[in-house]
Amino acid sequence: MTTALLVLIVVLLTAGLAMLAKIARQQKHAIAALRAQEEAIVAEERRMFHYLHDLGEAIWRDDQQASMYRLIVEGAIRVTQSTGGALYLYDEATQQLVPRHYSDFCAPLISVPERVQQQMQDNSATLLSTLRMHAESVQQGLLGGIFMQQKTELLTDLGADPRLGDQLVPTQHNVTAMIGPLSFGVRRLGVLAVTSPKDGRSYNANDFEVFNSLIEQSAFALANAMSHQEAAKHRMDQQELHNASEIQKVLLPEHDPEVPGFVIAGKNIPARTLSGDYFDYFDLPDGRFGAVIADVSGKGLGAAMITVMCRTLMRAKAPTGASPSAVLAAVNRNIAPDIREDMFITMSYVVVDADGSRLTLSRAGHNAALLWRKATGKVELIHPPGLGVGIDKGAVFERVTSDESFEMEPGDCLLLYTDGVNEAMNPKGEEFGEERVQEELARHAPNGPKAVIGGIIADLEHFLKGRRSHDDITLIAMQKTA
Repeated sequence: MTTALLVLIVVLLTAGLAMLAKIARQQKHAIAALRAQEEAIVAEERRMFHYLHDLGEAIWRDDQQASMYRLIVEGAIRVTQSTGGALYLYDEATQQLVPRHYSDFCAPLISVPERVQQQMQDNSATLLSTLRMHAESVQQGLLGGIFMQQKTELLTDLGADPRLGDQLVPTQHNVTAMIGPLSFGVRRLGVLAVTSPKDGRSYNANDFEVFNSLIEQSAFALANAMSHQEAAKHRMDQQELHNASEIQKVLLPEHDPEVPGFVIAGKNIPARTLSGDYFDYFDLPDGRFGAVIADVSGKGLGAAMITVMCRTLMRAKAPTGASPSAVLAAVNRNIAPDIREDMFITMSYVVVDADGSRLTLSRAGHNAALLWRKATGKVELIHPPGLGVGIDKGAVFERVTSDESFEMEPGDCLLLYTDGVNEAMNPKGEEFGEERVQEELARHAPNGPKAVIGGIIADLEHFLKGRRSHDDITLIAMQKTA
């Protein structure tokens, strides 16, 4: 009995030691697994940290946008340990998702057209070129569906997704993918995706959670980068507009001209940085003198460019000695073929004879010239018929537009102005009006051209109640002195 008991005890001790050894091994494996999991999490956090750090730096750099796009895709691949990735951004004008960066080994996320599949047989690079160029409508396909639903998806088998259709290529089979919409606030930015072959990578719940975080951070970075770039572009545009404005000011007369027998003053006040109005003076052959005023329909850079064209053409055509209407006709023939259909120019061009005895005016759809007579204190309208420059390429313009000659006595004052004066609108929606322009001319004409322009502008400012005029304002006043 004693020997049997000892044997039993030995057996039990051996079994117990074996059990303890097994438990120890299990604990060791469990500890190793936990340690590996912890190291994986730490590594993942480190990759995410570097990704966020790089994104943060990129937001405030004036890098090209392509650098930001590549950074987002390559960072997403690295953090999720994927094989490939792609970034599509939403183009609001076309309502398409446009590929901005498509990595070399990212599985196709679109239905590959049959013609491309045929071309791939001769040139395998055809597929990647197509993927990097093909924009996808937001109304169809896998990417469009995820973009419209605004929900991140984990696809365990990319090729099995019905939204890709049945025109699949080998690299779409046995692939797992994570695809999510990029949005910031109410602004929808695009789609980010990562892919991997199923036999090399299997995304789990933690990967999906990390990818969602990537989506959020990438959208934030993109939105901030876009805002930064838009602000930088706005500053650059404003500087360019300022520079263009300074150039445009140089193109206007530097000072009032000295013309025997006349006192002349002119003024241009742009409604914006650039003006669509312009005026100029010409010393013509045989001692004659010319003055032109013009108003281009529209505002901003386009209108300013047209004024430069007008100035150049007028300076080339005026010295030929032709009549005012013939000069305007030559300008029209040169500019009409190059002007947009929705744009035109109104102009008035007046020429003073060498002895100052007669003036001749032609009007291309412009406001009537106003002539204040000192003898009567009344204002006359000088308005020969005329068509706006750019409306017709030649024949009709020349048939309609004509000259009108008139004389001025000492003290008489002629006013040319653009419709930014009479159409100026106060806070009540009332126009300054042509009648008020005539009244202001009659009131200030006895004090000379500078008083006329200064008086009209002062009355306009009072009328507008501190508001800025919606249109450019230009005036030329000419008073006969002898």
